Amino acid sequence: MSLKRPPMTRHGAAILASSVLASFAFLGASVAPAQAAAEPLPNPSLADKCGLDIGVVLDLSNSLSDRDVDDSKSAVKSVASGLSGTPSRVSVNSFATFGPDGTNEPINSASVATSDSVDELNKQIDALRRVPQNSGGTNWDRGLGQLGGTNHDLVLFVTDGKPTAYGVPGSERGNTDRGTRTDQIDIDKAIESANALKSQGTKVVGLGVGSEINEGNIKLVSGQTAGDDYYVVSDYSELAEQLREIATKSCRGTLNVTKLIDPGSGKHAKNTAKHPGEGWTISSPDSVDGVEKTTDAAGTVSFKLQTPAEGVQASEKQQEGYRLQQQSGSNALCTADGRKVGTRNIADGFELTESVDTDAIITCRLVNEQIPGGLSWKKVDEDGDALAGAEFTLTGPDGEDFVVADNGELDADEAAGQFEVTDLAWGDYTITETNAPDGYVLTDETQTVTITGEKRDMEFSDIVNKKDVEGGADPEGEASADPSSDADASTDPDADADLNASPDADASSDPGASTDPDADADLNASPDADASTDPDTSSDPDTSSDVNAESEASKDSDAEASTDPDGGDDASTDPDGKDEGSMDIDVDAAADSDGQDTAATDADAKASTDPGADAATDPSADDSAAADPEADDSAATNSNADSAGSSTSKSGSTSADGSATDSGGSPSGGTDSGSDGSHLPRTGAAGAMTFGLLGVLLVGGGIAAILVSRRRKTDML
Repeated sequence: MSLKRPPMTRHGAAILASSVLASFAFLGASVAPAQAAAEPLPNPSLADKCGLDIGVVLDLSNSLSDRDVDDSKSAVKSVASGLSGTPSRVSVNSFATFGPDGTNEPINSASVATSDSVDELNKQIDALRRVPQNSGGTNWDRGLGQLGGTNHDLVLFVTDGKPTAYGVPGSERGNTDRGTRTDQIDIDKAIESANALKSQGTKVVGLGVGSEINEGNIKLVSGQTAGDDYYVVSDYSELAEQLREIATKSCRGTLNVTKLIDPGSGKHAKNTAKHPGEGWTISSPDSVDGVEKTTDAAGTVSFKLQTPAEGVQASEKQQEGYRLQQQSGSNALCTADGRKVGTRNIADGFELTESVDTDAIITCRLVNEQIPGGLSWKKVDEDGDALAGAEFTLTGPDGEDFVVADNGELDADEAAGQFEVTDLAWGDYTITETNAPDGYVLTDETQTVTITGEKRDMEFSDIVNKKDVEGGADPEGEASADPSSDADASTDPDADADLNASPDADASSDPGASTDPDADADLNASPDADASTDPDTSSDPDTSSDVNAESEASKDSDAEASTDPDGGDDASTDPDGKDEGSMDIDVDAAADSDGQDTAATDADAKASTDPGADAATDPSADDSAAADPEADDSAATNSNADSAGSSTSKSGSTSADGSATDSGGSPSGGTDSGSDGSHLPRTGAAGAMTFGLLGVLLVGGGIAAILVSRRRKTDML
């Protein structure tokens, strides 16, 4: 008799099978690494030449003392000084928790071809400072990564510890460690950044400082060969010598020539600072890597020398307009490893007078100056005959003016009427005549010429003067054309009577001036007022009859003006404009029902008694009032007398100028402490343990369910 399997048995088997499958699935997922470990690329070889672009990367983490930081800076300066006078370039970058470190700006790649450029670079290196304690981790990833795309030939990576950060801590989920421990991802990211530099042809040389440095980690970002890919020094006091030796290795046994241009020879130079001479051809018969070379943007060339280096020579191909400038009597100044060596002059060059070490770095400086130019011109009459006694102003390329008088100090030509100025710097020169010969008219002609290396001796065109046929009179007739001249005074019968009249006023041009009884009596008239511009002065019957307005103005000078800066607001307070007519000159226009009292009232008196009046600046003040039948309204809102205040306020509150009054991190910050990177668990190990235990529990539960099922079956039998 067959027995039917209880449901519990089937359920237990299903649970067991599911548990086993789930355990293996979770276990497999947790054991698999999050990403494959980065594999270091081989380190490229350096080009066999002097003139590399070198980047120095400094570790400024908290593990360095102040003395260590100072020694680091001295080491970088020794690199710049050791390469001085060569075609090399040097940059400096620093890092700690971040890269750049957030405290110091990167020092961009700079030439070290001259002592001046080296001094400037060293000043920037001296300015490097410690980073804050909470940013003092060791981020190899960004220390190297910040140089990406800079195309350095060589990167010298200086560090004293293990990497403890990567990327930009606090900027992404899961990256919050600012430098408290070393994780595998810190190393992997550093390898990736080093690989990026190597892939663009940059050789990365690691310099580990101190006894606790992990050489294994240094090899991962540089290479496996000690003394070539990486170096280890006992402390920072030894770093300068080691760093200088590495940086200058490619320049040993070379002759380096730097060409400078001095534009300051000659007077009136715009720029007197020496600058690199790019594009000059320099040759050396002692070179083994090319006898003839062209100077680069820094003005330098480098020759690999034969050995032994005796009687080394070099010369230049002279360019038009230039000549070698003597330096203490020599064509060149030379040094060997910073020590001065003797030379003798040869055609357009030099020769060393003593032997030097076969691995010495020889540097020589050649300076070329621009050969000054000259200017000449003639002063002649209309027949082409020379005229003596003229004087000119020359404006040089620096904008400075200097005077050249005929046969004066700057005139090198002794002939009368002929001028020559010598020893002039290159650039633009403009000539202007400032004094003409006696009996001749001054010319306003100007000329400009340019002195260059190819055209150093330039001539102005002959400068011609016309004879003064007027006998000293103004040939242009400017005096007679001056409307403000004194000539008008003699033709004005009223000139003496109007003591306050404007010198520009022309009373004689007003046919009605003599018929205006107030014309001479108005002593307070504005000097700018022109009575002649009012054709209605004599024809207005109200001119002499408006006695109240005139007398009140002369006695009180506009009583309302003292309380109203605009002097014209009263017109707006009286809709009829009549109440104030006898006491405020400014509202005469409003007081006259036919709109003509404004014109009849002396505009000059209005301007002098009303500080807000603008009649002097508006010659149409009188005409507009007389011609406008609606003058009652316009006087209160836009009369010329009130235009300065622009006030229409009935309360008089407008002012005199017309304005109405109505990243997360650990507290310990930047320590370099942590486990050795070579014994760290891979990402996901903790998950593997957790899911493994869960699988065991599930399997155990399945087995227990089967056992219970079997026991029930036995009991049933």
